[in-house]
Amino acid sequence: MDSQAFLTESAYSHIDRTPEPMECVQRMDEIGAGKFWQSIKSRMVELLDVNLGDRIVDIGCGAGNDSLVVAQLVGKRGKVVGVDFSNTMITEAKKRAKGLGLPVEYHFGDAENLPFPDNSFDGCRAERLLQHLDNPQQAIAEMVRVAKPGANIVAAEPDYGSITIKGSKPVLTRKLVRCHCEYFRSPRIGMLISLLFERLQLVDINVVVISSVVKKIGDRGEKQLINKYINLAITKGIVSEIEGKGWLDDLKRAEVAGRFQHQTTIFLVSGRKPAY
Repeated sequence: MDSQAFLTESAYSHIDRTPEPMECVQRMDEIGAGKFWQSIKSRMVELLDVNLGDRIVDIGCGAGNDSLVVAQLVGKRGKVVGVDFSNTMITEAKKRAKGLGLPVEYHFGDAENLPFPDNSFDGCRAERLLQHLDNPQQAIAEMVRVAKPGANIVAAEPDYGSITIKGSKPVLTRKLVRCHCEYFRSPRIGMLISLLFERLQLVDINVVVISSVVKKIGDRGEKQLINKYINLAITKGIVSEIEGKGWLDDLKRAEVAGRFQHQTTIFLVSGRKPAY
């Protein structure tokens, strides 16, 4: 892969080929441990409606933290299977599960071509996976295929096209936001999930729209993200270094005045495969 691609496309689309793949693991841990995503994860578990003895598949399982949570609910007669297209993630997931005695296993696999027979699982989950795929519709179709009739399918994704940032010049901000949106292979998949569920004939579709609102630049995660907006736009020639610095200075002044706001919309969508 061209070295420039590492700077202009999300590393989560090709983790094993990044210069420092474990940084992706650490960043996922940081984001996932925050109250905002912990709340979404809990709601996903509720929507899965896990029962003892269930077989659940976690597509794009990453380092396996969520698979371990669900594995505690299925009991010894159940099974949780985590799938990820990154050997780095699968290796780390197996390491974290070792010695816990939980009914969980991990497989390297492609979300758009899952290595399982039809009607294999009582529930399927995918969180922040589809945005990184070229063909998220195919991945959802695969989730439906491997789900048993009556199984719940749950997905959570941002809609990066919904991002608003208040505190600097609107035209310049739109350039930076649009550039950030293009950083992902499927940046608007969040708002499309329910439509794709309908096309695949899922029933009992439920959509929960959740807003992530940040009003402080100071915390480490937000600071990194704002700098990513700037560095990405500079790398792609969208803005100059002077414009990038000016944008950041504007946001810092807006933060002091209580006018800074960074908002993203998350779509949490569930559906059920019809029981034929």
